Amino acid sequence: MPFAFRAASSADRPALLRLFEAAFPHPADPAVWEWKYDRNPHPSPSVVALFDGEVVGYFGGVGTRYRGAGGDLAGVAAADVMTHPARRRLGRQSLFVDLGLEFFRAAAATGAPFVFGFPNERHRRTGEKSLGYVSIEPARHWQRPLGRSLLGRLRSRFLRASVGLRVTKAHDSLAKAIHVRPGWRSDRSRATLDWRFAPHAGAAYRVVELLDRSGASRGYAAVRRAGDRALLADLQVRDESSGDVGDLLEAVLESLEGGMDRLELRAASSSALASRLEAEFGFRPSPSDCHFEVRPLDPAFETTAAGRAFDYRFADHEIF
Repeated sequence: MPFAFRAASSADRPALLRLFEAAFPHPADPAVWEWKYDRNPHPSPSVVALFDGEVVGYFGGVGTRYRGAGGDLAGVAAADVMTHPARRRLGRQSLFVDLGLEFFRAAAATGAPFVFGFPNERHRRTGEKSLGYVSIEPARHWQRPLGRSLLGRLRSRFLRASVGLRVTKAHDSLAKAIHVRPGWRSDRSRATLDWRFAPHAGAAYRVVELLDRSGASRGYAAVRRAGDRALLADLQVRDESSGDVGDLLEAVLESLEGGMDRLELRAASSSALASRLEAEFGFRPSPSDCHFEVRPLDPAFETTAAGRAFDYRFADHEIF
């Protein structure tokens, strides 16, 4: 009996949660799935595989928009890819490959030029060999110790930091500036950030905005605690060559509670931010446990070049 494939729906959720528990050593959190798939302001197709009416595979899509000087395009990250251990191969038919190809067709139909993800080394090799993924680079990871200021700098008296649970209306003009910068990045609109940094899976985010005297936003950061680490899920400024980067980082340090010993950030090696982290702000590269990769969908689109110019952060990986 061949596998059947179709778009996933909310009615599949109980079966998918059971599949997750069969495929992984721990159960899925239904509240996280509701946040990730149901509340995302950028809906994206996900695909299920069925065998004799039973859901035996899933390829999830977390939607976004690809923003940059090159345009405003539909985007999607792959998530929660899984197959039932008892159904992964029947004869010569590979469920994983067929499921992936069905997902890519569904994603391409939305206008997305490529899919991106952050697999570990084993899954990276499998994706490249079986599904046509292209590895861009090991995801660049940076960290610095806490407990000391950034080179003793003083934040400009013309700027102030606002700390809260979400970005304010002042963010809207900043998002417009971020969205037209050279290269590519995922959507940073206020609606997207309100969703992305809403509490979920036990994670609570603190959002720090850097505002000038007129109340305009010069940048923002979203930080959360993970044990003894402070994770900078996102950090964006209007002018990445300006002193605002250091001012914002200093404001983040001032906002942190005790009990953490290091600040960690993910930033693409091609980004303007990465070029300054070590030289100016005391960060050091640290080993990464995953790769940033892309899977082309549109043969006319220069996906590898776009991947190399993609300015990712922790926030682009839904587990952070």
